[in-house]
Amino acid sequence: MADFDPKEIVGSALLFLLVFCMSATVEVGSMINQLKNRRAILTGVFLQFFVLPLLGFLVVLILDVGHAMAVTLLVVTSSP
Repeated sequence: MADFDPKEIVGSALLFLLVFCMSATVEVGSMINQLKNRRAILTGVFLQFFVLPLLGFLVVLILDVGHAMAVTLLVVTSSP
């Protein structure tokens, strides 16, 4: 049976609330204008799916972290 740490549960709930509130403040018109900016979208996709995973991989190699930390870092840097 897994041990539940109340601090982790509260921390996760607060993080969810923060991200939800930030996304709820986006105006639809502003979002449509940003979607028309192809260069910004392509730059974001390139950075998110190529540069960030590469940097995560390099950090794992250079810092020689433990297996659990390495997998966590690679998952975080590879996830959109």
